[in-house]
Amino acid sequence: MSKKQFDGNSKAKKKLRFNYFVPHLLDAQNPDDDVRWDMKDFSEFILGHKHTELNTAVPLGDEIADLEWDTMRYDDKEDHNLYYFQLSKNRSKDIPSKKKLNHDKRAIELEDDEYIGEFNLLVYDAKYNILCVQSNYYGLSTHQIETTLSILRQRIKDTQGKSEDDNPKGVVLEPLIDTSQIDNVKKHSIYRRIVVKGSDYNFAASDTYKNNPLNKAISNLQAIGGVNFSIELSMAREKKSKSLKKENVREIINEVLELRKNSDSDVSMNIASKKQEEDSIDFVNLLEPRLTSTIVMNVENRTTIASESIYTNFCEQTYLSERSDGKNNMRDKAKKLSGIMAES
Repeated sequence: MSKKQFDGNSKAKKKLRFNYFVPHLLDAQNPDDDVRWDMKDFSEFILGHKHTELNTAVPLGDEIADLEWDTMRYDDKEDHNLYYFQLSKNRSKDIPSKKKLNHDKRAIELEDDEYIGEFNLLVYDAKYNILCVQSNYYGLSTHQIETTLSILRQRIKDTQGKSEDDNPKGVVLEPLIDTSQIDNVKKHSIYRRIVVKGSDYNFAASDTYKNNPLNKAISNLQAIGGVNFSIELSMAREKKSKSLKKENVREIINEVLELRKNSDSDVSMNIASKKQEEDSIDFVNLLEPRLTSTIVMNVENRTTIASESIYTNFCEQTYLSERSDGKNNMRDKAKKLSGIMAES
């Protein structure tokens, strides 16, 4: 193998996915109240104070979330009105090793107050009350972000003398649902993986569905005493150009949608597909197709991507970009799906 193939200083393309939410405050005493959380006060507090003035570490079981205080910025250019900052997920278990090729590995030694950190960038659109969250497989989950924001908000309220001890409110991130993704998925040419799950197989006996692919796959479930089913079809080990049979996948999509519409069947479907071979894979929950977007960055090996760089590329590539095809950018799309048409 040539030296060039071992070159660790070259750039690599990295794809970063963003999910879109409307932040809400859940009132435990009045759960039916729909209160959208205006995060401007929260963000301005962090901008106007020092890190030493607030404990931002939030225990999450074996891990600890933390607000990366120095990453908080406000973009007031033109009509942007955007805040952005990073949250980190920190662990002190399952620590990886350092390794030189043809040499023995070396342990990464951490001090008692040091952790391995993974990061999520959060972009808050104060104009339309939308929260854009960078997805990180190794970072915080949506639920962990909700917990972290809830506790940090309470600590800031306490510091401001506005404690909610009698009725603390929790942060809930409501995903924006993009139903147009269903039509888009049906037009894709490459289906890499589908997963269908459910717990109601009674429709297998119905004449309406007896000849459909999904029905045939689970028709023997009752005979063997099963209750739940999970069917996964994948092209994981095949070339990226390979696809499951398009006609059959589309037929199953229609079947699942029909079952959800016209019966009480508990069935769900997740799809990994792409329009063309060179495109990135879209991951869509058929019954709750969340609004997402992807950016691509060239990243130097052995470097950590700065939050400012992620934010700039996010704005330029998707959120605030001027589309040459005349379609809306992600801010316009998120604004319409959120139901907020004017500044909050």
